[in-house]
Amino acid sequence: MREQETFAARLSGLINENSISHAKVGRIVGVSGQAVGKWAKGGNIEFDNLQSLATHFGVNWVWLRYGDDAITAFSERRSGSKVRRAVIKSIMENEERQRLALNAVNIGTWDLDLIADNLVLSDAATQLLGIEAGSFHGDKADLLNSVDPDERAQVKEVLSQVLDNQLETFDFTHRLADSGVQLRHRGKVIKDDMDRPVRVVCVTTRVEKP
Repeated sequence: MREQETFAARLSGLINENSISHAKVGRIVGVSGQAVGKWAKGGNIEFDNLQSLATHFGVNWVWLRYGDDAITAFSERRSGSKVRRAVIKSIMENEERQRLALNAVNIGTWDLDLIADNLVLSDAATQLLGIEAGSFHGDKADLLNSVDPDERAQVKEVLSQVLDNQLETFDFTHRLADSGVQLRHRGKVIKDDMDRPVRVVCVTTRVEKP
């Protein structure tokens, strides 16, 4: 692999281009300068830190982590041929029918696009999570805000493992922040053909008391 094709090389290039020290990058992200130095040498980086770096440098996190080939692959997958668009249209229509069925039985779903960093909640999921209409803006932080403060750290840890590609499936419960109602989330990570996580899908249900 050529040097410029690695995450470490891309990060080092950005640091050099912006004439910024490891210590300053660390303060921006919320880690030590030593941690930044390890990333610049090829060390592992957590998803949240990766996104913070990309935001600071004004680059796409997919490019920063995986390079130009990943951007090309994602672009091709999202546009595609006429046949591919027809397949996507059929999938979307099936998903709409599924959405209506799930709403009818009060089963919610949420879908996190890791490329766009955008969270989509079904109508039923919004109701189950107790999120008021108009107050949700597609930020995964809103999902954590609905969790009871005493359980928020555990839920955040599970989601961090999912985003860091440490878990392919998950199943956890938590109480809501205001009502104490307990919800269960069961989901999985969707990966591309190069084993890169690109999407998280989840089913949310209310846990009924015995």
